[in-house]
Amino acid sequence: MLGACRGWLWILLLTLLLGLATAAGAAEEPDTGALSTRLDTLEKTLKQRHLTLDRLGELAKQATAIKGKALACVEQTANARDEVQKILDSLGEAAKGEPREVTHKRAEVKKRLRELEGREAACKVLALRSDEALQTIGARTKQILARQLLARGPDVFELLRENWQQAPAWLAETEAFVQRHSGLEGLKAGHWLALLAALGLAAGLGVMLRRGLMRRLQRLTPPVDFAGRFLVALQATLARHAPALLASCAVALVIYIIVREEQPPPFIAILAYGLPPLFLFSAVVRLVLAPPRPAVLFIRVPRSLARALSRRLRVLALLAYIGYLLFSTLLLQSLPEEALLLARALFVVFLLANLAWAFSLILRFPRLAHLRWLALLIHLSLFIVLVAEWTGYRNLAQTLIVDVLATLLAFGLILLAQRLLRDVFENLESASGHWGRRLRAAMNLPPEARIPGLRWLWLLVVLGLWTLFAYEMLVLWDVSDTLSLEIHTYLTQGFDIGSLHVVPAKIALAVLTAAVIVTLGGWLRGRLASTWLERTGMERGAREALVTMTGYLTVAIAVLAGLGVAGFEFGSLAIIAGALSVGIGFGLQNIVNNFVSGLILLFERPIKTGDWVMVGATEGYVKRIRIRSTQIQTFDRADVIVPNSELISAQVTNWMLKDPSGRIHVPVGVAYGSDTNRVKAILERIAAEHPMVITDGSQPEPWVLFRGFGDSSLDLELRCFIENIDRRLRVISDLNFAIDAAFREAGIEIPFPQRDLHVRDWPAGEGGDIGPAPLPEA
Repeated sequence: MLGACRGWLWILLLTLLLGLATAAGAAEEPDTGALSTRLDTLEKTLKQRHLTLDRLGELAKQATAIKGKALACVEQTANARDEVQKILDSLGEAAKGEPREVTHKRAEVKKRLRELEGREAACKVLALRSDEALQTIGARTKQILARQLLARGPDVFELLRENWQQAPAWLAETEAFVQRHSGLEGLKAGHWLALLAALGLAAGLGVMLRRGLMRRLQRLTPPVDFAGRFLVALQATLARHAPALLASCAVALVIYIIVREEQPPPFIAILAYGLPPLFLFSAVVRLVLAPPRPAVLFIRVPRSLARALSRRLRVLALLAYIGYLLFSTLLLQSLPEEALLLARALFVVFLLANLAWAFSLILRFPRLAHLRWLALLIHLSLFIVLVAEWTGYRNLAQTLIVDVLATLLAFGLILLAQRLLRDVFENLESASGHWGRRLRAAMNLPPEARIPGLRWLWLLVVLGLWTLFAYEMLVLWDVSDTLSLEIHTYLTQGFDIGSLHVVPAKIALAVLTAAVIVTLGGWLRGRLASTWLERTGMERGAREALVTMTGYLTVAIAVLAGLGVAGFEFGSLAIIAGALSVGIGFGLQNIVNNFVSGLILLFERPIKTGDWVMVGATEGYVKRIRIRSTQIQTFDRADVIVPNSELISAQVTNWMLKDPSGRIHVPVGVAYGSDTNRVKAILERIAAEHPMVITDGSQPEPWVLFRGFGDSSLDLELRCFIENIDRRLRVISDLNFAIDAAFREAGIEIPFPQRDLHVRDWPAGEGGDIGPAPLPEA
C-alpha cells in the first residue's frame, strides 16, 4: 500500500513538472502559422519589380519583426524541450512489470517532446527565411540607391549655353514670379501697421531683456569653471541677440496669421519663416566662438581663430538661408529648370569655398594639430562634390554635402555635450564644487572621499553619447533599414559567442542599475549616519556597525540586481561557487578568515571608530573598520593596516571600550628632606583644580602614593581619573607644568642623579710633575 502511494505521488509530481514545462513552452509563443503566412506575403511582395525605398523599408521592418519572434520562439521552445527531456530522463527506460501509469506518462512526455522538436525546427526555418528576405531587401535597396546616386543631368557647360540663349525668358519668369507669388500685393494698410507694431514691441522687449541681463552680468563674480563661463556666455549672447531674435519671431508670427489660409504660402511668408533660424544659428555661433563682453571664451582655442571661424560660419548660415529661398520655395517651380540648375552650380561654388575655409580654420586649432591630415581629406571630398555637381551628378553631390556637414555638426555637438557633462561630474567629484559639497553633505561623506557609483555613471554617459552618435551616423548616411534593424536586433536580442549568449542592451542596463543602486546606497548610508540613527539613541558603535552593514548590503544588492538584469542564471553561479569552494578553502583561507573576523568586529563591536587601541607595538586611533582589515592611525599620523584576524585572535588594549574615562599616572620625585605631607597636599590640589580630572564622586578622588626611596629622590606617584582618556597625554603635560610651578613656589626641590668623581692620578703639568693624589679617608 505504501509503495502504491509513493508511485502515485511520483506520477503526480512528474505530471506537475510536465505541466510547468508545457506552460513555459507555451508562454507567449508566437503563432508559427501566422508568421509563416506573413512571411509568404512578404516574399511575394519582394518579387515585384518596382519597389520604392520607403516600401522596402517597411518590408525590412516586417522581416526583422518576424525574425525576432522566430528567434524568441526558438529560445523558448529549446528551454521547454530541455525541461521535458529532463522529465523523460527521470522516467528512465521502459521496463517489464512497470505500472501502466508510468508507461502512459512516458508516452505523453515523448509526444510532447516530439511536438516541441517540431516546433523548434519550424521556428528555425522561419528565422532562416526571414534572414534571406532581409538580405534580398538589402540588395534591392543598394541597387536603388546606386541608381539614384549615379543619375546624370546636364553639366555646367550645357547649362551656360542654354541659359545664354534663354536669358530674356529667365528675366520674364522672375518678374512674373514677383508679381504672382511674392504676397506683397495682398498686404493691406492694417497688415503693415500690425507688422510695424509687432516689430516695435518685440524689439523693445528685446532691448529691455538686454539691459536686465547686462545689469545681472555686471554684478556676477567672474567664474573659473567651464560650466560657469558657459552660463555667463549664454546670458551675454542672449542679451546681444535678443532684439533680433524677438523681432524676427514677431514678424514671422504676424505674417503667419495674415497668410495662414493661403495655399501655397507666398514668398514673403517663406522669407519671414527663415529669419528666426538664421538669427538663432548666428547667436549659437557667437556663443561658442565669440561671446560678447563681459563673457570670455569658454573653450580652449586661440581667440583670433575663434573669431575668424565665427565670421565664416555666419557667412555659411547666410548662404544656407539663400539656398533655402532659392531651392525650397515656389521659386523652384516658377523659374526655368536650366536657370535653377545654373544658379545651383554657382551657389555650390560659394558654399564649398566657405566650407573649405571654415574647415581650414578649425584644423588650425592647437588641439587638432594631429588631425592636419584630415584637412586634405575634407578638401578632397569637397572637390569631389564640386566635380559631381558640375558634371551633372547632382544627387551624388547633394548626398555627399549633406552627409558631410551633418556628420561634422553631430560630432561637434557630441564633443560639446561630453565637455559640459564632464564638467558637471568633475564638480560632483571635487569637494571644491558647490554641487559636490552638497552631495557629500547629503551622503555624509568627508570632502576627500569619492562618491560611490559616480565613475560608473560617467562611463555610461560617455558610452550613451557615442552610441547616439553612431546611430545618428547610420541615419545620416542613409544606411539601409535592413542594416539598422539588424544592429538593433543584435543590441536588444543579443548574439552568441560559443555557448555564451550576450545581450549588449541588458549588460548596459545592468551596469546602469548597479551604479544607481550603489549611488542610492551611499545616500542612504549618509542619511542613516547623520540623521536617522542619531534620533534612535543607539550607541555610536552600533550606529557605525549598522551603517557599514548597510553599505555592504547595498553593494551585494547592486551586484545581484545587475546580474539579474543582465540575464545571468543564479543556478550557474551556485555551480561556480561549489567548484571554487575547494580552491577558496586552501588558497584564500586568510582572506576568508579576515572577512569572517570583520563580521565579528561589526556585530560584537570590541573596537569602534575613534577608539584608542594598542595592538602589539601599534598604538593609535581606529580610523576605519572594513570587512577585511582595520585602519589605525598612530600618533605620528601614520596609517597602519591591521588584518581583522589579528584583532580577534591577538590581545588588544582598548582604552575607550565602554567608558571614555580612564586613570592616568604622574610619577614625581622630590629631594630627601622634603615634607612629604606637604608634597602630597600640593599634588592633590593641582589634580583637583584641572578641569579634565573627575572630582564629582563618580570615580575615586585623586590620590598620591609614596612608591619608595630612590637613589636620589623620594618617589611619589599622582593617580587620578580623567573624563576622556583620549586626552591623556595633554592632561599629563598640564599636570607636569602645574607641579613644576607649584614646587618652585613652595621651594620644593626636584632632585636629579649626582655622582662624585675621584681622580687617582693627575697628569704632569707645565709646573712640574705632580705625584699621585692621596686616597680619601674611609
